[in-house]
Amino acid sequence: MYRFWRVLPPRVKRRFLLFLGAGLPFCSVILKPGFRRIAPLMAGSGMLALDIFVPQLNLFSKSFWRASRVTQAVSLTFDDGPDPRITPGLLDLLAEHQVKASFFVLAERAKKFPEIVRRIENEGHELAFHGLDHQKIWKLSLKNFAEKTEKGLGILRSLSSQNITWYRPPHGFIRFDQYLWLRKKGLRLAGWTIGVWDTDQEVTPEEISERVLTSLRPGDILLLHDGVADRLRPQWAMLKALENTLPVLRKQGLSFLTLSSLWALNQGEPLAF
Repeated sequence: MYRFWRVLPPRVKRRFLLFLGAGLPFCSVILKPGFRRIAPLMAGSGMLALDIFVPQLNLFSKSFWRASRVTQAVSLTFDDGPDPRITPGLLDLLAEHQVKASFFVLAERAKKFPEIVRRIENEGHELAFHGLDHQKIWKLSLKNFAEKTEKGLGILRSLSSQNITWYRPPHGFIRFDQYLWLRKKGLRLAGWTIGVWDTDQEVTPEEISERVLTSLRPGDILLLHDGVADRLRPQWAMLKALENTLPVLRKQGLSFLTLSSLWALNQGEPLAF
């Protein structure tokens, strides 16, 4: 757990500690006899909330967030693109270091920049689905969620010949009924092991590099962003950080696989290169 704590920005750490401190008085409440009547209801609600907002716990909605059986490979994943200011340079960088990655694209952006989507596919990377837009889907009704997801998948599949099998919800938050709907549609739920908060407004390339190098381990799925869904600022800090970290990770003996390849390796399936 310590390495997950290390990647958090100071402001997030402060908020977390304040939240814990504010919850201490509640401890005296749960010791009272009257609380026992509602304790099961609160425990059940708490577990559902944890399943939505902490996807790595895998309580009900099962996501692939780490390859526990893989010894020397990681997967780089990029969300919220494509962005014409960042994604082409990122593809150049990945080609330079012979790295394959998975791109979780937003369908509305993919429709605006189909040439970038085709380049991602043509250069051997994996296309995956991040949503029609970046709306918080856990707030949507199941009907609305299904309609938006079908529309977004239709756009992405019209632009690519790849079989789209992975879905990562915006912010990683998803309800159990939405997860079950995805399963019926043949989609797998993608999580991540390490997120380095590369979309923070004031983050520097040095901070991103340090978080990656001190936290990434074999079998991990690294969450990065080639776009920023709710801001106009391009991801220059992320791109510069990756320029610095890829050679170091290579020297450490790590290989880079798409999410599907990492998943297959974790299942014991041979990879076709």
